[in-house]
Amino acid sequence: MKRLNALAAIGFCLLAATSLQATELVYTPVNPSFGGNPLNGNYLLGQAQAQDRNKDPDLSSGLSRDPMEYFEESLVRRVLSNLAGNIVDDAFGTSGAPLEDGFYQFGDYTIEVLTSGGDSVVVTITDLGTGNSTTVEVPTNYAF
Repeated sequence: MKRLNALAAIGFCLLAATSLQATELVYTPVNPSFGGNPLNGNYLLGQAQAQDRNKDPDLSSGLSRDPMEYFEESLVRRVLSNLAGNIVDDAFGTSGAPLEDGFYQFGDYTIEVLTSGGDSVVVTITDLGTGNSTTVEVPTNYAF
């Protein structure tokens, strides 16, 4: 019994002699988007791409679009952008010449411009491929 008490006393002394420390837990994010180390970005992107099972069928089969399709789309965007600029200029009085009424066809689009006596400009754009149309009416006598 004395031996057991002596061992318990020695164990207690050893336990008391070692310093017990506790620190608070601090979370450090891994993803650089959430404050993690920026050097983790390439690694995480590579891991995500390696796990990605949803592949673009056009890219995986080696198909690419015809450069003429890109050119046609670019021309259509340019014409529609210029038309929108002319409508805004005409509506707010910053253009020299007003828009002329009429039908215009460019690629798969038909554009109808109607100025309706100077009160507003009505533009109807029709996609001949799908039959969908969009009508925009801009008042020309708008005052601030």
